Amino acid sequence: MAATIERDLKADGDAWLKRQAPGWLVPGMTLISALDAGIVIAQAWLIAALAAGAFIERQPLAALMPMMWLLLLVLVLRALSGGIRQWLAGRASVRVRYEIRAGLLRRFEKTGPANLPPDGESIAAFDEQVEAFDGFYSRFLPQRISATVVPLAILVFAFATDWLAGLLLLLTAPLIPLFMILIGIGAEKLAREQFRSLARLGGWFLDQVRGAATIRLFRAEDQARRQVERRTDALRRETMRVLRLAFLSSAVLEFFSAVAIASLAIYIGLGLLGYLTFGPAPDLTLQSGLFLLLLAPEFFQPLRALSQGWHDRADAAAAAGEVRQLLTLPPARPRAEDGIAPEAPRQCKVELRGVSFAHPDKAPLLRDLDLEIEPGLKIALVGPSGSGKSSLISMLAGFAEPSSGDILLDGQPLARFSDAALRDHVAWLGQRPVLFAGTIAENIALGWESASREQIARAADQGGVGEFADRLPEGLDSPVGENGYGLSGGQAQRVALARALLRPRPLVLLDEPTANLDGASEALVLQALENMLSERSATVICAAHRAATMAWADRILAIEQGNLKWLR
Repeated sequence: MAATIERDLKADGDAWLKRQAPGWLVPGMTLISALDAGIVIAQAWLIAALAAGAFIERQPLAALMPMMWLLLLVLVLRALSGGIRQWLAGRASVRVRYEIRAGLLRRFEKTGPANLPPDGESIAAFDEQVEAFDGFYSRFLPQRISATVVPLAILVFAFATDWLAGLLLLLTAPLIPLFMILIGIGAEKLAREQFRSLARLGGWFLDQVRGAATIRLFRAEDQARRQVERRTDALRRETMRVLRLAFLSSAVLEFFSAVAIASLAIYIGLGLLGYLTFGPAPDLTLQSGLFLLLLAPEFFQPLRALSQGWHDRADAAAAAGEVRQLLTLPPARPRAEDGIAPEAPRQCKVELRGVSFAHPDKAPLLRDLDLEIEPGLKIALVGPSGSGKSSLISMLAGFAEPSSGDILLDGQPLARFSDAALRDHVAWLGQRPVLFAGTIAENIALGWESASREQIARAADQGGVGEFADRLPEGLDSPVGENGYGLSGGQAQRVALARALLRPRPLVLLDEPTANLDGASEALVLQALENMLSERSATVICAAHRAATMAWADRILAIEQGNLKWLR
């Protein structure tokens, strides 16, 4: 099923959603709907027969008991059928949402962090928008099958009993799907706008949470509160537009079905009273009339349920448009099975051959770069903010693709490296380390589950983590992150450094790792790097702007107006 998610992404939303459903869902729901149709018809016939036997034929209770037991069995079967339907539909919904989320994670991994959309949009797609698929698979798709099978079966028996009553049902039935389609077109458009507003609000709110300390320092709480009120009120108005349309359509559809049932009831009543003498009306009896009257609500009930589920379909189709955009993000490098996997050397020679880089729809940031970095060197990459230091680091890490040219590691094109080979060659550390809820040891071992305790402890010592972890009650097993010990910026950076150095890699890429640290913390991080390099040699490229980091490096490479220049 995972492969199905990434196929046929150019199909329309409904077709794409249907392709994600398990193969057994449609046949299973069709079988259950056929069973429901038989149960509904049997239930109406038994009730009509019991009423005729008791009030017209005056049969004793003993003679009616077999039909009463049979009616009880039919009611039990109907309850079981409804329970099985909900269980199967819920199971399919859970499976599809799991597979789509797994597909998003695979796509995010292939795309790399440099090309991902804003965090708010990714989180909204992964959470709210994928969750919107639940209504499509657990309600709309089963209801659509039921709305096809059950009314058709009822029409057959209605025509067999009284062709005029069957014709009345047949003429009124299309009104509901027609109105449903007209409403659905507008509902899908409104739902898509509402999802986009929710994604934008999620991204904006995430930025406010990340900058909460800055907001407090500048006493901007009132301004932030007003912005929250304004943005959430705008989202509320868009949500209410969707709900108004949903309630309006439900009311109109209920009106149409009530009028149709009332028209059939009038026809049956006038026929039984003898006021109608044309067609099959004179042949109506209490049993046949009551049978038709009981079938009429059952005829419209799947159609009314489908009209309610149509809004689930509109929400799912709107969400599918956003999710499919993420599933079609271009990969940053080839799939693992297509890439090469050379053995990782102790050191790594880095070469750039005519490398250029530009962000989408913007002027080139780096132009025709040619460079050779010999193995084992410590390079400080300097330049003004926005000059392209982080972009070059991202290309070397495989997070971004150059617009033109080739990057080679030990003579092998980086673009052909498999994911596994790239992980074996490159260690990366960014400006803002992320620690997850767990122990210090678990954070160091992130990405390498087979790491032994001895290897974790060694990486912690090399990274300078032991200097503060030994003072914690549980040492490396002390919890950090959410509901754990709070670490300073320098301590968190050293944990992230130990994570990057846990597995020996010949190329170490550092994207301004000391930019947010004070002088003492910066010295500790640089000393941790020296501890690592004293035990195993590696090529280190560090984007830097501070004097201590430049003094620590063997050579300094500057980026000036998109070109490279050796300063030392």
